[in-house]
Amino acid sequence: MFIQIQNTKLNKNNQFRVQTMPAGIKEIKARGWNLSDCSFKELAKELVKNNYNILDGRNNKKGKQFLNRANKTHRVVNI
Repeated sequence: MFIQIQNTKLNKNNQFRVQTMPAGIKEIKARGWNLSDCSFKELAKELVKNNYNILDGRNNKKGKQFLNRANKTHRVVNI
């Protein structure tokens, strides 16, 4: 869960994101903002985190042609 907090009284530098509500309240106090001036909006996880950099080969369409050949030649043999 990600929460976007926006200060409605400021024109610039008026928003930030946190993962939990207590962390958001702590950040609001650290910035010196009033809690009543802020609006809270829950963001979807997919909008914040993209998992395109995970090296699992799901997005590598060209490399899947070697999948069967690699499985046949590189087997672990227990003796």
